[in-house]
Amino acid sequence: MYKDADISAIYGLLGISNQKSVKDLIDEKKEQLRISSDRQLSNLIGINKDTLTRIISGESKKVDLISIIKISNFLDLKIEDTVKVYVSSLKPESISEIEDNRKANFIIRNFDLDGLKKIGFIKSKTDFKAIEERILKFFGIETIFDYNTYVAYPLFSRGKKSSDDLMNTFWIKSAYSQLEKINNPNDFDEEELKKLIPKIRPYSRLEANGLLTVIRALYVIGVTVIVQKYVSKTAVKGATFLVHGKPCIVLTDYHDRYDMLWFTLFHELCHVMYDLDDVERNGYHLTGYSDVLLLNEDRANHFARSMLFSSEKMDFIKPNIDNKFVVQKFAEENTVHPSIIYGFYLYDNNEPSNILYPKYRHFLIGSEKAVKVVKINAWIADDPKEEIEKIIEKISN
Repeated sequence: MYKDADISAIYGLLGISNQKSVKDLIDEKKEQLRISSDRQLSNLIGINKDTLTRIISGESKKVDLISIIKISNFLDLKIEDTVKVYVSSLKPESISEIEDNRKANFIIRNFDLDGLKKIGFIKSKTDFKAIEERILKFFGIETIFDYNTYVAYPLFSRGKKSSDDLMNTFWIKSAYSQLEKINNPNDFDEEELKKLIPKIRPYSRLEANGLLTVIRALYVIGVTVIVQKYVSKTAVKGATFLVHGKPCIVLTDYHDRYDMLWFTLFHELCHVMYDLDDVERNGYHLTGYSDVLLLNEDRANHFARSMLFSSEKMDFIKPNIDNKFVVQKFAEENTVHPSIIYGFYLYDNNEPSNILYPKYRHFLIGSEKAVKVVKINAWIADDPKEEIEKIIEKISN
């Protein structure tokens, strides 16, 4: 059943106001032309009597173009004006096809269905009713058209959006939606954050539970951290949001690299420390999206580097980088995971990458073990709300 608001929206799109119906206009024209019977009217217009009766009464859901032209000629109206009059005469239940079409067109223009199917968010690219229901349930919005106003996205304001833009927008809105539902009850304590940050690095050595431990500590002081799956059509490695007035960080399992996970965490923590005013003004900050006027990324990168493994330390260990036992010992002494040292070494010596990366990649471990307990799987969950409750239980204990 469609609401009056749905019908009014369609009338508005067509420029339909409180005007006379098809029946009113035809009755007036019949009187003006002294047409005495429905049969005479049918013969004059050139439409079968029963068909014409259904059109006039608004019971006919589909009217062919030839019939519209014939009625336009009879009423001395332009074809577009006849269409408006006809639509305004439809019964509420007959307008459902128009509304379904409007929603389907909105979906195809605002969502990358190939991308959403690939990440498991939707099962079909052609069942638009099921797609609509999935989107409404996931974001908790009343109508599909609320999606565009759910979270502002100044990044992608150009008229024609690419599939990459659409997936980036979905990623942003999805992250914000989940952070909003988590709704950290703890007040943000900036002073406690300053004390906590220097204590984080040693937990990088705990591959299974180090990240979870840090996320729980941050949650207590009002900083929410979640892990959302990296999507190939996005360029997002991490993001900082301000939700309900509190800083929130979203990490991705970018390239499934453990070292990048910790670097991104410290990078975003720098933005929380120094750039919250800009984050609030812009709505969010993305790390890795090159088309945007970013915050001070060099400062955030330097901050992350110095918190994990400084350039000075790298200069010291570089001559022994091929001796894994020396690197492991040095990592232990500096309370950092060895893969972070190798990750920085590859970053500092990225030419020629085709030689260095194959040589050292076996020292880079995957991020799956670290993120599997905190990664939000709401995209593929039958009940997104239940998935959020699981995450809250994990990070708040």
